[in-house]
Amino acid sequence: MQSQNQPLASIIILNYNGKNYLNNCITSVLKTKYPNYEIILVDNASTDNSLQIAEQHFNHTPHLKIIRNPTNQGFSGGNNTGYTHCHGKYIVFLNNDTTVEPNWLTHLVETMQNDPTIGLAQSKILMMENNKIQIGGWIFSDYLVRKHSIAQNQSNQLNLKPCFEVSVASGASLIIRRSLIEKYGLFEAKIPFFYDDTLLAVKTWLAGKRVVTITNSQVHHILGATSTWNLEKTTFNLLRAKICLLFDIYYCPHELLSAVFINGMHTLFNTLHALKNKQLPIVYANICGFAWMLGNLRFLWQNRYRRWHKTNVSPQELKKKLVRIHLPFALYLLPTQLGEDTFRAAVANYERKILE
Repeated sequence: MQSQNQPLASIIILNYNGKNYLNNCITSVLKTKYPNYEIILVDNASTDNSLQIAEQHFNHTPHLKIIRNPTNQGFSGGNNTGYTHCHGKYIVFLNNDTTVEPNWLTHLVETMQNDPTIGLAQSKILMMENNKIQIGGWIFSDYLVRKHSIAQNQSNQLNLKPCFEVSVASGASLIIRRSLIEKYGLFEAKIPFFYDDTLLAVKTWLAGKRVVTITNSQVHHILGATSTWNLEKTTFNLLRAKICLLFDIYYCPHELLSAVFINGMHTLFNTLHALKNKQLPIVYANICGFAWMLGNLRFLWQNRYRRWHKTNVSPQELKKKLVRIHLPFALYLLPTQLGEDTFRAAVANYERKILE
């Protein structure tokens, strides 16, 4: 029975060809000790028999509702569909190639209940094969040139703080307040990959709420187990997502121009390097990415307006929350070993601050 201390949590599991993982994921979720939850399983037009197997195993599960999409709507569109069938105060997004610890959801909900400043939170994501930390949350450098996963490949015994801020929460296992979604919306269906959990974090910061990692909530994840992207498609989608984020985060025109210029220099350098090594899919994807930007300037500007017109957060406040690693400007112009070494040193110093 729902109570004030045990609000309903809606868990959306998005599935596409997860035959080898989906049953393990749902089985682990059904062992959750938190008493008040529902599972919304959204199938993105799978071509294997993963959905049929799940239906056979969990046909009489009272917590479970199955939604069938006629086409693959990507991460963004699929989860948006799942949300329309949710009833919870809290919405949880969980990858189908995960398994969860019994108290994972209890720690997520209790932390959100006890701290109203938190709008979005992720579990500590562990590797499936060796229990090391896979994703402790993401942090960005200036101009979004570099992105780092906190405590990646480190022991799960690392004494991280129970709750700490991150730039972006991982979509493998995250929880958000329904009230935030109702006011600011969910994912951008036009950009189906990579512009998803990051966008959700941007909206949360713009709402004046915090984005955090809750370390006692532990989820095991097989990274990229159900991904089918090739090099060209992945490179293009990553670049397209970054372009959208640059327009979202850098509100002041001169800062936006600087961010686009610096990322353009990096992309140009990487394109020339790929051309030299005959990595033509990367070359083609980078060209398509910038062509997409030029052809979608109206969308990018309207998208940017939608982010900012409801907020009282200043551009500088948002940038401070998203950008947590700062390097000298010159080190961003070209990807050099000096820049990489300086970035790693800055990351190590940042990580020391979130240890107990």
